[in-house]
Formats: sequence, structure tokens, C-alpha cells
Amino acid sequence: MSFKTAILASAAAFLIASPALAQDAATTTPADQDPAAATAAPQSLSLNPGTAVHGPDGELGKLEGVQNNESGAQELTVRGADGQLRAVPLNGIRQDGAHVVVAYTKAEYDAAAPIPGAPPAMESAPAPAAVSDPAADPATPPPTEPVDPSGSSDPMAPPTGDQPQR
Repeated sequence: MSFKTAILASAAAFLIASPALAQDAATTTPADQDPAAATAAPQSLSLNPGTAVHGPDGELGKLEGVQNNESGAQELTVRGADGQLRAVPLNGIRQDGAHVVVAYTKAEYDAAAPIPGAPPAMESAPAPAAVSDPAADPATPPPTEPVDPSGSSDPMAPPTGDQPQR
């Protein structure tokens, strides 16, 4: 009787486990089965001003921000090497390391009209000129020697002056 019990118990365990085995085989996601679904899945992007924006054929410029165009669609605002701010559509946008990649070629970017009324590129402030002779700079006061508050040239001498007596 124990042999029959063992066989029946193993058969019951197999029947109970078979739905779980079938479920493990079907745990692939729809994105694994359909590549088009993988591109539709949302992804995280880091859109920080100053990030390099690349097209399929090279760098377009530096990201300045995001705006809505006349039809209400969002687009990137990118400042090119020529200093002009242009709109770049979000088609094919993805993160590639530290920079953002779009499906907009360099030729398309160069042919696009600059955004009207866009502020000019911010230039870095020029470094102040080094003054070789501090006496020649009227804004710099002449250096002074340190003053000993005790009035004595001997550092070991007790202080004299207007200090209260105890």
C-alpha cells in the first residue's frame, strides 16, 4: 500500500505543479514578443540644460529647454554651434549615456529657422585682468603692516593702554 501511495502522491504533485510550470513558460512580456511594443514602452530621460543633443550624423548642439510648437506638440530647444536657438522634434528621442539622441539630422537642424525672439547665447563672463602692480589699481587699498594692539614691540610684555584694571 505504501508503494501505491507514493505513486499517487507524486502524480498528484505533478498535476498540481503543471499549471505553475505552464505559467513560467508564458512569463515573457509583450515587449519580448513584439519589438514594436518595446518602442512604445515609456522610458526615462534626463533632459538637463547644457546636455549635448545628437542626431544620427553628429552633434546638433546643447539643450536649452522644451517648448510647445504651434500645433501643441513638444519639441526641444537646442542652441547650435552658430549660437542660434532652433526647435528639434522629439521623434526617436532616447538617452545615450550623458547625451540625448533624436532622429533629426545635422542638415535638417542647420536648415531649420531660428526661433524668433530667442535670447542670444549667454557668453561666459570674461575673467578679470590680472593686476601686476597692486599700487597701480586705485580700487585696491595699499597693504598695511599688522598693528600690535598692546603698543609694545615685545610680544612678552604686558599690554598697556586703555584696558580696565581688575
